[in-house]
Amino acid sequence: MILNAILPSTATIAILLVGATVLLAFASDAFAQRFRIPDVLWLILFGLLAGPVFHIVQPGQVTGLGAILGTIALIIILYDAGIDFNPREAREVGSAGLLLAIGSYTIAVGLLFAIGWYAFAGGDVLVAVLFALCLGGVSGAVVLPIARRLHFAPVVRDTLHLDMAVEDTISVIAVTALLAVVASPNGGWASVVPQVLLPLPLAIAFGVLGGFVAIEFLSRWQRRVYAGLATMGILFLIYGATQSLGGSGIMAALIMGVVLGNDAFFRRWLPRSTGLDFAFDRSVRQVHNEIAFVLRAIFLVILGILVPFQPLGIIAAVAVIAVPFVLLLARRWFLGRLESRKLVEAGNARRLSGLYGRGLTNAVLLILAILVLPAVQSILLPAFLIIIGTDIIMTVLVFLEPVSEGSAPPAGRGLSDPLDPFRAEAAGPREAAHPDTPPPVPAPRPSQELPDPPPEGG
Repeated sequence: MILNAILPSTATIAILLVGATVLLAFASDAFAQRFRIPDVLWLILFGLLAGPVFHIVQPGQVTGLGAILGTIALIIILYDAGIDFNPREAREVGSAGLLLAIGSYTIAVGLLFAIGWYAFAGGDVLVAVLFALCLGGVSGAVVLPIARRLHFAPVVRDTLHLDMAVEDTISVIAVTALLAVVASPNGGWASVVPQVLLPLPLAIAFGVLGGFVAIEFLSRWQRRVYAGLATMGILFLIYGATQSLGGSGIMAALIMGVVLGNDAFFRRWLPRSTGLDFAFDRSVRQVHNEIAFVLRAIFLVILGILVPFQPLGIIAAVAVIAVPFVLLLARRWFLGRLESRKLVEAGNARRLSGLYGRGLTNAVLLILAILVLPAVQSILLPAFLIIIGTDIIMTVLVFLEPVSEGSAPPAGRGLSDPLDPFRAEAAGPREAAHPDTPPPVPAPRPSQELPDPPPEGG
């Protein structure tokens, strides 16, 4: 009775939904690791039940929150992609990874624009372009955690990893640049070049500055409790400062990640006092990962709440069913061309083509596009069904592939995607065999430093 008097019913429902979302996210992540079924499906389904089906939450109650979480998710996505970019690995698989990313994204955008313009956008070119740009990229947050459990040679895994990072980056930059032009008071396509290019110098300057600050901070303080949260604070400050001064905050986050992920190269410009043995501590990575995990889960539930239930015409319904298969065949065709030119290891084109699910990045871009251009709301339901369709088809294809229990690839040097908690990299041999077993690190008091890791044997 006392709690009911203090908390409004809407607040109580919100707390219940957040708790249920976090628990469902944990359970669906474990389910995805075991059965290779993307947790995107369960989280969006939960949002559908809470919103359009049972009307527990109204779309207007979460639209603003979705915009905030979507922006934060984009910041983290590009920051992660920057951290995970390794020039040495990129040189080894660079041609294959870049060609796969650029070619796959370009082909998908062309197909989606044509289908979207005819079937979903009612002839509105701008809406069709946004539809294509938002859904053109494969979502690394969906694909990578599943791909790591398959039998892929290291060079193929590296190629796929670079492909995901580049596709995420291209899609985010393309959509945000177009939205900046649309939202500009000047408007008009003549302002495209200034709108895109002028914010870049400021983004580079602030991104490099943020990377240097983060390297110096982590090399001295990453063993302290809450260092991971402080690093995220640096990231958000860099984004906010860049955006406030007219720069591209998204690009600043990407560049900060690149500097931080390649500290060995950039450290030569820092004082000699900087720790020479600097490397991400497991606790810092875990904090970053858990923040992204919670934000991602809540956002996907909000996406399910926002999806409108409305009848589709015959043409739109047929297109929704056909698009996931068209995207699969197009990606398979392009990978076949790369394989014939020996840019992709023989025998892997078919398997890689099935790893094409859409998810977090695509959904975030759609929500941001709706906030800038409300007409995009008309394509939300088809886009949602296409995301679900690609994930279902990918799940079926991947489920038929053999699983390697002991050959999980290293997750790279950074936060390659919010779903992968660096199980293989962060755990030792014992923990790698039992990924659900927590590492034996005692919980420190708030004023303590984290204990030093035990010395390596041998």
